Amino acid sequence: MTELLITLMNAPRAIQRTVALTLLAVVVVLICVLTSTLVSTLTAKTDHIGELRSELFRLEQIIARKPVAVPETPVHPEQLFVEGSSVSVIQAVLQERVTAVAAKSGATITSMSGLSPAHLDGATYIGLRIDFEGDLRGVHETIRQLETSQPPLIIRKALIRTNNTYSEGGLTEPIRLSSQISIYGAADPSSSLAGEGAVTR
Repeated sequence: MTELLITLMNAPRAIQRTVALTLLAVVVVLICVLTSTLVSTLTAKTDHIGELRSELFRLEQIIARKPVAVPETPVHPEQLFVEGSSVSVIQAVLQERVTAVAAKSGATITSMSGLSPAHLDGATYIGLRIDFEGDLRGVHETIRQLETSQPPLIIRKALIRTNNTYSEGGLTEPIRLSSQISIYGAADPSSSLAGEGAVTR
């Protein structure tokens, strides 16, 4: 390296200028490439964070929303009640329904267990405690589908937490969520519910 510097110092001015300009051009190109890469990375992360915030906001709205007045429309009894002549049968129907919704939404069910029947205003509600996980969009879509499907289901409790690890103050991977919800469906009051035991999966 020393010999090279000495050679350049003793070289004609034209060669020195050529070498200097070449080095300057290389530095400028490197700076441009690094700047472009950094800008692209920051833009992609900003867009991704914006999408995640939007999804999280919609998820919070679903969980926190209050009942709103809706136009009255004729409703058939079969659209209000979960089919089944016993608690265990209704819980099995709910399990199949929840499993199908989660699979369609991209979430993974980790466990399901039966809850004791709840009685409210003369109606009997059969419930499940469901643990599932997935990305932000999958968890959001699972909850939305369960709340808007027919017959109606009621989510009475919801616990959502993140599974991500943080490094240097930021996320190192896409957001992954774990959720536990308690969900209930109304039993047909005209049926005699037999068996108050809970089904566990």
